[in-house]
Amino acid sequence: MDFSRREWAVLGPLATVGFFEVYDVALLTLAAPRIADGLGVSIAAFAVGVAIIRLATLGSVPLLRLADRWGRRTMLLWSLALFTLATGATGLAWGLVSFVVLQGAARVFLAAEAGLANLVIAEELRPDRRGTGLAALGIVSGIGYGAVAGLLLVVPLTPLDWRLFYLVALAPLAMAALLRRRLPETRAFTVARASSRLQSSLWPRIPPADRRRLWRVVGVVAAFGMVQTSGFFYASDLAQTEYRWSGVFTGLILASAVFGVLGFWLGGRLGDVVGRRPMIATAMVAGAAGTVLVFTEVRLLFAPGFLLATAGSCFVAASVAYLAELFPTEVRATTTAFVLACQVVAGSVGLAALGALTGAVSPSVLLVALGACLAPAALALRGLPETARRDLVGAGAAAGFTRADAGVQGVSR
Repeated sequence: MDFSRREWAVLGPLATVGFFEVYDVALLTLAAPRIADGLGVSIAAFAVGVAIIRLATLGSVPLLRLADRWGRRTMLLWSLALFTLATGATGLAWGLVSFVVLQGAARVFLAAEAGLANLVIAEELRPDRRGTGLAALGIVSGIGYGAVAGLLLVVPLTPLDWRLFYLVALAPLAMAALLRRRLPETRAFTVARASSRLQSSLWPRIPPADRRRLWRVVGVVAAFGMVQTSGFFYASDLAQTEYRWSGVFTGLILASAVFGVLGFWLGGRLGDVVGRRPMIATAMVAGAAGTVLVFTEVRLLFAPGFLLATAGSCFVAASVAYLAELFPTEVRATTTAFVLACQVVAGSVGLAALGALTGAVSPSVLLVALGACLAPAALALRGLPETARRDLVGAGAAAGFTRADAGVQGVSR
């Protein structure tokens, strides 16, 4: 990876963000049967709890709004500290309600931390390495799945049971806090502040054209989030409960890490070269195909479907870079947080709906239908501008995409 020393100085302290984001998500999907059993609740009840936890991501939007007013670095450090506190407290939860409350708080600060880390990387790396840097963050995040897979084998052998998942995370979180104290404020935010472009309003002022683009991107990202969140949650339950796979499923998770790394790399690096929109569309098609294969309930199709859905991780690197490039600095953190919060809300709605319908309609039937609808949803990308290699630092970046729509792409304005 051709990064400068300064770029490595940014990437290094933020590398663990992807790990904890994926680790946390993996616990609530891959380890869902184990945690639900430890809390003494059914998997359907736990699914509703997970949906509520994911909705807590909405709380990150005000924090990211503050990052557009006070700076990326300040909010990044506070988010990490509060996420660490909430994670440790989760290991002390005494029932489903307390688990949901504590994990909901943790999710607020984790979402803020992840959003800010991606934003800092997007603003600090060279335009032709932006997607690659975000992909590097995603590649490290793949270790999160491996960590959960390994702990799934260890947890039943310890008296701490599922609580071990959360307690072991405290040491690396403390190390991450020490590393990030040296991070500087981003150049893009510094320029925006010096140019008096920062907005003090509670809600950002966004031009009408950008608002229309915002809602179209919300639709695309939400569709992907609904299918992927529900798909991985119920795929885990299908493999471990219905198929009685334990060691086999652990091996499949480890194998899927390779496909996840490949997906992140393609979404980031190829996104820098061929554009963000083609990679987002590719990821949606891959996610749709993988979901349909998994939930046909043909056992031989489960593994290829699961691996294909995992490769849909190229959506993450491409979409995060796209969001950073689509909006100006003074509203970039807020709009990015809003879109990603909508993605999580869509995932929560899907989980809650499937949990509520359990017993009346098979989750597999519903997920096959959702998966089949995901690929056509990529058509919503038509008409949106390509943003790859857009300048995020110069004062012209605040002017929206008026000139870019006229054909000026990949040029600092």
